[in-house]
Amino acid sequence: MPRLGDDHEHLLQTGQELNKRAKRTWDEFANFALSENVLEVAVGLIIAAAFTAVVNSFVSDILLPPISLLPFFNRNLDEKFAVLKRGPHFGTSHGYNTAKQALDDGAIIMVYGQKDA
Repeated sequence: MPRLGDDHEHLLQTGQELNKRAKRTWDEFANFALSENVLEVAVGLIIAAAFTAVVNSFVSDILLPPISLLPFFNRNLDEKFAVLKRGPHFGTSHGYNTAKQALDDGAIIMVYGQKDA
């Protein structure tokens, strides 16, 4: 039958081993997180997010307004919708310009793009 002192030593030894493993795991994680590759990826993601915002703003605020004025575009480019069932006043040559116009005419539409507020 083991004595109380033997159990205490075994628990102490197990605790020390766990402490060493935890420290080693933390040190390995810190080395990984502070390595150059991880920092480069983090900076790249931040730059990509900023670049995405700039490109989206350029396209929606500068590029699309003049394109939507071209005569062969008869639809608002910010709102994307498909007419599933035409309303009574549907024009065959130009259709509906906005989703609100289609709904007001009684058309059934499927909206798959939203205009940013």
